[in-house]
Amino acid sequence: MKDRIMTFLKKHQEEYPIEKAYLHLDKSTYTLGEVVWFSAYLTAGSTQVPSPLSKVLYVDLFDSGGELLSQKKIGLEDGYGDGYFKLPDFGEEGVFTVKAYSAWMSNFGKEYFFQKDIEVFDGASSSFYPKVDFKVEDVKDDKVYYQINLEAVNGQGEFLANEDIEIRVVADEVELERRKLMLNKSGLVTFSLNLPLKPFQSQWLELMFFENDEYAVRKKVKIPYSFLLADIQFMPEGGHLVSGLRSRVAFKGVYPDGSPATFEGEVLNSEENIKFSTFFGGMGMFEIVPEENKEYKVKVYDSSNNQFQELKLPKSSENGLVMQVINKPELSYVTVFIQGNYQEGELVLVSHTRGFINFMLSGELLNGIWGLRIPKEYLFSGINHVSVLNSRGEPLLERLFFFQSEKNEVVLNVSKKGDIDKRKEIELDINSPQIMDAFGGRFSVSIVDEGQLQSNSTFGGTIFSELLLCSDLKGKVIQPGYYFEDKDEDRLQALDLVMMTNGWRRFSWGDLKNDNFPEINRLIERGLRINGSIIELRKTKKGISGGKVNAIVGQGEIILSEGFAEDGRFSFTDLDFVGDKEVSLSAIDDRLNNNVEIKIDSISIEFEKINPKVKGDLKIPKELMASFQERNLMNKVFEEDQLYDLEGVEVKAESIQDEEERAKKMYGEGDVIIKPDEIGGGQAFMNIFELIQGRVSGVKVNTSMMNPSVVIRGVGSVTGGTQPLYLLDNMPVDAATLMSINPRDVSSIDVFKDAAKAAIFGSQGANGAIAVYTKSGSQIYQKSPGNMVARLKGFSESREFYHPKYDVITPENSIPDKRSTIYWNPSLVFDETGVAKIKYYNSDIAKKHLVIIEGIDSKGRIGRYEQVLE
Repeated sequence: MKDRIMTFLKKHQEEYPIEKAYLHLDKSTYTLGEVVWFSAYLTAGSTQVPSPLSKVLYVDLFDSGGELLSQKKIGLEDGYGDGYFKLPDFGEEGVFTVKAYSAWMSNFGKEYFFQKDIEVFDGASSSFYPKVDFKVEDVKDDKVYYQINLEAVNGQGEFLANEDIEIRVVADEVELERRKLMLNKSGLVTFSLNLPLKPFQSQWLELMFFENDEYAVRKKVKIPYSFLLADIQFMPEGGHLVSGLRSRVAFKGVYPDGSPATFEGEVLNSEENIKFSTFFGGMGMFEIVPEENKEYKVKVYDSSNNQFQELKLPKSSENGLVMQVINKPELSYVTVFIQGNYQEGELVLVSHTRGFINFMLSGELLNGIWGLRIPKEYLFSGINHVSVLNSRGEPLLERLFFFQSEKNEVVLNVSKKGDIDKRKEIELDINSPQIMDAFGGRFSVSIVDEGQLQSNSTFGGTIFSELLLCSDLKGKVIQPGYYFEDKDEDRLQALDLVMMTNGWRRFSWGDLKNDNFPEINRLIERGLRINGSIIELRKTKKGISGGKVNAIVGQGEIILSEGFAEDGRFSFTDLDFVGDKEVSLSAIDDRLNNNVEIKIDSISIEFEKINPKVKGDLKIPKELMASFQERNLMNKVFEEDQLYDLEGVEVKAESIQDEEERAKKMYGEGDVIIKPDEIGGGQAFMNIFELIQGRVSGVKVNTSMMNPSVVIRGVGSVTGGTQPLYLLDNMPVDAATLMSINPRDVSSIDVFKDAAKAAIFGSQGANGAIAVYTKSGSQIYQKSPGNMVARLKGFSESREFYHPKYDVITPENSIPDKRSTIYWNPSLVFDETGVAKIKYYNSDIAKKHLVIIEGIDSKGRIGRYEQVLE
């Protein structure tokens, strides 16, 4: 059996290596219009070294409604990469989500993808700041009844006296109720509502305050669940209860959205008088000696509202085994204690870390007991999986425990030179003697104004919590960073509860018995791919016979040739180019010559939408909101995305994937969509405004001057007398910028006439909007028999974070500096002595700097530093 176990796990390690992704973001809270900077890490194998496998990392950004806003393809070098997202300037604030994954990772389950939530606020809106208190009043007739107190003020802290508020009640994205309320003279209102007693994955209250007849400021807040909807599970240590043997029973309670339930409880029919309560994150534990043939009932209740549930403990067995794992930090070993009345002979205990066996021993019960010690020197940091199997490879007991060793970590030390004063230069010396042993790792540095942004490491997690904990568990870990802030007794106890209430599920021992291995649907991507098919131009009896396909990328930077067989399939792999590139394809079939058509496969997207998330409170970062105007001005002045360098490209056919074009339109589609390619004689138009003129009812265009004017009737004022909002690829621009765009470079023009559709732009869209989208991504044009020219997406372009320098006087330096992210470096370089130096200038207002450094060295050792500098 031992040989079979070793062979099974070795094959897992060698043929199905696990990759894990992690992103270090510059911060966790943003305002609309900001840039989200990230450094990407991809590890491989049990030792979690920087991955030498995948060279492509997909990073997706989802808005507060769960819609995919943008996808980046990050080129990785030795497991490292970096990139950024530009948040939309307009739209709904709320919880945005970032996911990161390689194609190879998708073979093992999407639940293992990296995911991080960020909070995004609308800094331009300061008219409506509500506070909501919920109270569950009653549950009857399968409905939950709430009493709600709502208080609202404006940005100056003044009560919104006698103002109307509209509310929507939404569950699983279905509107259940909508009505209007009026605040009293103190900006208060109390009202009631009810929801069906159902386990909705999301339920929220949307509050709408109309600044004018057309534009509403929207705020969402989660509606708390009734305790009756909490899912409470009891999990005996090792997996079983055996009559007459003392066992520890862990428990965990979560609501339908995965948030933790806090409760107390008692075992009703036990002579041991067992009472318990949650310790942390909805988890807790008690001990019990189950009696033979006795079914135990448990009462759990929420003392805040007197709601309760009556449940049953798992049944105990007359025969079997129980396990206890003792992992004391001061000892050099982990004790595993097994007892029971198992009679079937030899047992095998296996301990592994991420599939790498660190301890295995055969044994049997002696007088009903088997005890052994696992030396910690054999263990890797992270989740360790202990199993006891019988001679047939069937698991009898399973238990996780967590181990963390300094030998798997990089210690980082930071010293500061210079005072944190207005626009003063500061120098940081960062050193680690361990870097000298593993030169070639990479670390990233984020420094933010601690007055505007406090640390979110406890709730949002860190590189330690992701790579050592969350990435190996399917269940949601509450406040993952909490377990790594310190090593006090409470945290270690809470972390052990995570181990007892979650399962390691990269594989199961049933796979060993049946010799099952993961099904591979996506291969390791060593670069970009172009996949497609060669088909007959006209149907023939014999069809395609096989031949060659040639490809030229860009201006000849890459030249490729591949064969294709009778099925017509071809694939160019391991490509490496950045940005959108022209790709010229030509095909020759041995029988049909060039009388063939080339088709390129559409690009599959893992997620087009995810479940939206809503916070349980409406707290705002006041200091970050207060600096919005100055930060926005600074971003606009130095925003590289404002510069457009468009090549003249004549498009004569449709895009490969319409979904890609729709995904570009982060504000949705307009009431009227103009496609220049579908307009006869479109090449004759001199500018975009000529294209619009006379094609949209209610839209008047005057192009008789260098600065054209547009009036959209039906929005804004009675006469629609001011110009609409202009957007170029989702970025606000002026009319003169649009005037300079060649119509041949335009994919579509969306005109927002309806006030409801234009409301997404806020007050800036009060007079409607005209959104112009240029040709990018996967586009096909210039098709002829046996030939195709396409414009395809390469790796996402990177850009450099702007660091102002105040040692010289320039016009740019006259702008107020209230940056929230003061310094960002995705690739910190250490010299051969293990030292790195960085210099940066403080802003006008920062008094304290929150410094976070994260990374991995070439041996897979993780490093993290977090400190507030004053």
